[in-house]
Amino acid sequence: MVIDFNGHLVPPEAVRIDPFDRGFTLGDGIFESLRVSGGAPEFADAHLDRLDRAAEVTAMPLPFTRPEILDRMARLIAAAGMADGALRLMVSRGAAARGVAAPPPEDCRPTVVISVHPLPPTRNASVAAVIATVTRRNEFSPFSRVKAAPYLDSIVALEEAKGKNAQDAVLFNTQGRVASACYANLFAVIGGRLVTPPLADGPLPGVTRGRVLAALDGVEDGISPDALAGAEEIFLTNSFGIRSVIALDGRPLPEGPMAAKARAIAG
Repeated sequence: MVIDFNGHLVPPEAVRIDPFDRGFTLGDGIFESLRVSGGAPEFADAHLDRLDRAAEVTAMPLPFTRPEILDRMARLIAAAGMADGALRLMVSRGAAARGVAAPPPEDCRPTVVISVHPLPPTRNASVAAVIATVTRRNEFSPFSRVKAAPYLDSIVALEEAKGKNAQDAVLFNTQGRVASACYANLFAVIGGRLVTPPLADGPLPGVTRGRVLAALDGVEDGISPDALAGAEEIFLTNSFGIRSVIALDGRPLPEGPMAAKARAIAG
């Protein structure tokens, strides 16, 4: 395996992360996950637009231009020999003195890691899900709109799901409305309408979410717990696939036609 570490193609075992890197000590980092198809990252501009927004929200300088990072992605994909896969781009603020306060942007030396992995084998698998009780998604946080570390809310919710023999969890927001799954957007067919939570309710503005919403004439609308409990169909979307929810808190659900249509769109 080879990765891009600060612009150099190296094996992972040759990499040294500074023990005072704020990505390690504080989770002070941002990232994007992209599908690689046909030897190229899909919808790269949309993902990099979101990374730009994350950099703006965190006041984190990106140590590359868009043409430079696209070139580095292409170089890594070619070196890895993986025409289809999952690419992760991670940027941390870099090493700094102890403390929470971030150094001025001009003093930051960000750490950048790009890696390519096989596509998740369960990317289109059906899942059982539960309603998370251990945490909620904060729809008021600007970080609900970008991909930023740490991912602890998703991690503990997923652990709760695993403890209940499920594969994912639905996270409510602070107002008790549906926000998302652990690492995917949620769609539901309710009263014959395809619905997904609006961004104001805390979901990530997912790239696949936007494509499915437009192609299937879906609507953004708040989803209450009761509405979700009565949904005719539920499925989850991210850059790697579409997963039908076939049980929610033990209630069986069908693998409906909307998920199949979404899967055809996502590829």
